[in-house]
Amino acid sequence: MTATVEDIAQRAGVSLSTVSRVLNGRGSVAAATADRVRAAVRELGYSRSTLLEPVVHPLVAVCAPARPEHWQLDVLNRVDVALQRHGIVTATPSIGADVTEVEAVVAAGASLVLSPTFTPLDLPVPVVRFAEAQRDSVREPYAREVIAARIDLAGGLTLAFDHLQAIGHRRIGLICNDSGVLADQLRNRFLADHPMARFHDGLEDWIAPVPKSFAGGIDAALRLKDRTCTAVIVQSGLQLYGVFHGIRQRGLAVPRDLSAVGLGDSLTVRYTEPSATVLGFDTNALAESLVAAARTVLGLPGDQLQAVPPTFRPSLIARRSTTAAHR
Repeated sequence: MTATVEDIAQRAGVSLSTVSRVLNGRGSVAAATADRVRAAVRELGYSRSTLLEPVVHPLVAVCAPARPEHWQLDVLNRVDVALQRHGIVTATPSIGADVTEVEAVVAAGASLVLSPTFTPLDLPVPVVRFAEAQRDSVREPYAREVIAARIDLAGGLTLAFDHLQAIGHRRIGLICNDSGVLADQLRNRFLADHPMARFHDGLEDWIAPVPKSFAGGIDAALRLKDRTCTAVIVQSGLQLYGVFHGIRQRGLAVPRDLSAVGLGDSLTVRYTEPSATVLGFDTNALAESLVAAARTVLGLPGDQLQAVPPTFRPSLIARRSTTAAHR
């Protein structure tokens, strides 16, 4: 009777995915475990057909952050399609408070983890992600991490500050997530680059770190309005919707009583009432940078990761959620 991979797994006392990793020479397997699998192969007389060329379909974990922004989902969808065109099998675990889902996909044989996140990930396989352009603002990546592109958050905030200053705003606040690498980076850049940084000692009071939620946006908008801010820059789309609602709850209106600039564009913020001014990302270029890094790591044909990763600056898309400050 011909031996099967199921027979090998049973004889070696391992999973089918472990047998697959050993036979295909990919993924991470302990030396003692690999020896048991090879011994089972020899004992059972298992052999692959020599008439067929081996076909390898690498497994890649394409990971969304917990409660991702629309721009991140857009990037992920483009990446997923591009990788599948290369014959790559993709899994889509979520990066939450921990990386349990990601670790499970790695254990199943993923040879690469890829995500449109700024969060460092220390995993036993290469990790492709984004980073902030100001390299001195964050620590160095882990050894297996590959930075596919850098995003110029400082440049993006400068665009927002310049736009708001030009229409008379000085008391500009920041609504950001209450945790996360991106929130920390936005906060640091806000404090360093705020147009009032040299003239006002209380900039921390103009920062409202809140949960990444609709309710968080409501709370932050009312808090910063009470601190006499006339405009806010908002990290999350959910928070931005909350800002609009919270201001209306108080009988006020955006932008008459509080101007708002969101981070990341989407169809929904274009059709809010009023339509939202945002710092938009070139999601097509960001997706291609992740795919190029994946090609480089996996040895696939096509455009490769540049020696110096590209830097992308958000663009300001001015709509009706910002207007001149009232004197």
